[in-house]
Amino acid sequence: MFEKLQHKKGSASLYLLLLAAAVGIMLMLKECSAETLPPRNEAVASGDTLNVAIEISPVGVTMDADTLSGTYYNIVRQICSQHNRPVRFHPFTQLETALEGLDKGKYQLVVSDIPATAHMKSHYIFINPIGLDRQVLVQRRDSSGHTPISSQFDLAKQKITLPKGSPFITRLHNLAREIGDTIYIHQDSSYSSEQLIILTAIGEADNVVVNAGTAAPLLKQYPNLDASLEISFNQFQGWALAPRDSMLRDTLNAWLSEIHHNLNTPTSAKRP
Repeated sequence: MFEKLQHKKGSASLYLLLLAAAVGIMLMLKECSAETLPPRNEAVASGDTLNVAIEISPVGVTMDADTLSGTYYNIVRQICSQHNRPVRFHPFTQLETALEGLDKGKYQLVVSDIPATAHMKSHYIFINPIGLDRQVLVQRRDSSGHTPISSQFDLAKQKITLPKGSPFITRLHNLAREIGDTIYIHQDSSYSSEQLIILTAIGEADNVVVNAGTAAPLLKQYPNLDASLEISFNQFQGWALAPRDSMLRDTLNAWLSEIHHNLNTPTSAKRP
């Protein structure tokens, strides 16, 4: 196991900013949940409340000024509101932690861009695919615009950083066998994929593997980053549930289909 990345003196403000953003989202979600749920001592709500572990990310849930937003956050709130289902959100940065909570029954649903691979399907069930994505390598360009790793074969003997318990680990093990060499995997227990991209941009991390959709918005903010090297083919992405919750999966699929149908139905067709 590699040593944990050491903080550089000049980047202390960035770490404080990342921490403050995560804490702010958690506090706001707690307040939002408290508006519709009776007060409880434990963090997880019972009864009909849907406990949702949701990733802190632009597509999951994020905070803009004092407002929570995020595509998946808005979708879950909308379907639960339409069907009078109380919901409590539990934000996370490490997918491994969320899946452990799913295994233990703390959560019924994990909302994130989780690749629906054969390995993941052997442990969890998924709602209908919410999209396609692929895994890419994020690395820094040098002053001339070149990258040190230009092909999958160049990954031999390289260190790749991932959030602890990332589902991409299996793909890297398979890729190591394909290229016939060792790929060293460092599992970081402190940061999410989005945060690791930022740390790569400032030189605190190297060679991070993430979903292309996660990398895309940050590439615009950090022009010194490159994510052109694909690590996998396109894969279906979904939200995960425990195998015991197949009925809930069917219900969520039906609710999400309603939203999709309404969005794709012309206005005139909706009129009586």
